[in-house]
Amino acid sequence: MNENPSIIPAKLASILQKRAPLLIALSGGQDSLVLLATAKALDLPVAAATILSEFAVPGETERADAMCKKLGVPWYPIEIGLLKDAAIRSNPVDRCYLCKQQIMRPLLKLADELGSSVCDGTHADDSPKERPGYAVLQQLGICSPFAEAGLGKADILSLADTLEIPRIPPSSCLATRLPFGVTITTERLSLIAAAETLLRDQGISGTLRVRLIADEAVVEVEAWEMQKALSLLDRLEGLGFSHVRVAGYAAGGVERWRQTQQ
Repeated sequence: MNENPSIIPAKLASILQKRAPLLIALSGGQDSLVLLATAKALDLPVAAATILSEFAVPGETERADAMCKKLGVPWYPIEIGLLKDAAIRSNPVDRCYLCKQQIMRPLLKLADELGSSVCDGTHADDSPKERPGYAVLQQLGICSPFAEAGLGKADILSLADTLEIPRIPPSSCLATRLPFGVTITTERLSLIAAAETLLRDQGISGTLRVRLIADEAVVEVEAWEMQKALSLLDRLEGLGFSHVRVAGYAAGGVERWRQTQQ
């Protein structure tokens, strides 16, 4: 990894230096990985914590662990049970807000013990209207250095290249695969995770989502992976879905499919 501090945008560097020591909320996704690598490149005192929950996307926790080992950064995995919360299980439209509260509280507790500031990978392109959890960050005083520095996704990807951090397809927690109002269960999340793991193991690249509408799976992939995904329909149905169909990935999430059925 390139650890030359001069490659870090000055405003971002200043924000991180003022907040240090740092505890990075490390999901294992692109943004938090780049934030961690940035702090390391600046030679700041930094640790990382990853929430282990039923909503975690397959592979992200392992990626977080591997990056911390590579950078020589202390890593704190924190296991929580989001489905113990009845409100979250009911999957309301403000589920993201409720989840973010549950996720950030143990991070703040750990940060207090370590004498650190919690920072997350929220960036300038993240819309507060589309991300209800954004309000929680502000309410709890969580620092979002990329957003504060005015850096968006393109800036983060450029920084990833500079820091020699691999580009990772964008993702979101497994709960986003279910329509609002549909009860979130361990069984449903496990089925979705198994399907996405199968597809990744078979070489599906790029953005991937397996949406669960009733008992039907809608597999969303990039255009160049459509034929490969179609060739795996029998194997996907063997996991327990009543039916599987393949579609091109598009923004809008699972609610977009439910609206087309009404």
